[in-house]
Amino acid sequence: MAEGFDPALLAVLCDHMPVITLFVANDAHYTLKFANAEGVRLLGYSPQDFVDNRRYTAASLIHPDDLPVSDAQTDRIMHTGQTVAARYRVIGADGTLIPVLDISRLYDEPGQDLGLITVIVDLRLAPPLQGKSCVFDK
Repeated sequence: MAEGFDPALLAVLCDHMPVITLFVANDAHYTLKFANAEGVRLLGYSPQDFVDNRRYTAASLIHPDDLPVSDAQTDRIMHTGQTVAARYRVIGADGTLIPVLDISRLYDEPGQDLGLITVIVDLRLAPPLQGKSCVFDK
């Protein structure tokens, strides 16, 4: 660790970033293992409701028509090991459809659970970036 590094400060910074940061398991439900507090503001759900699928699964927030896009993104990540971006819609706690940009990469550290590290950006404030749900090619 770097001298003067404060892990508690990192947690606070992550909670205030204007993006959702996630760590999800590579399973059928994308079981949430970590989420910053920004998800509450963006989606209206408590991150704790998702950890280990307590009340919801992360996959249950993705619009049903867009689940194949998310699955294709995960498949590409698992086959290439590269960072992959996708655009799709999630469903807020109030039923609002929210267009998002998902940038995910494989987390494969020895002795640790295999999963995906993800950053999700709310595209409602960026209409030029909105569009059809898709996995982006390089």
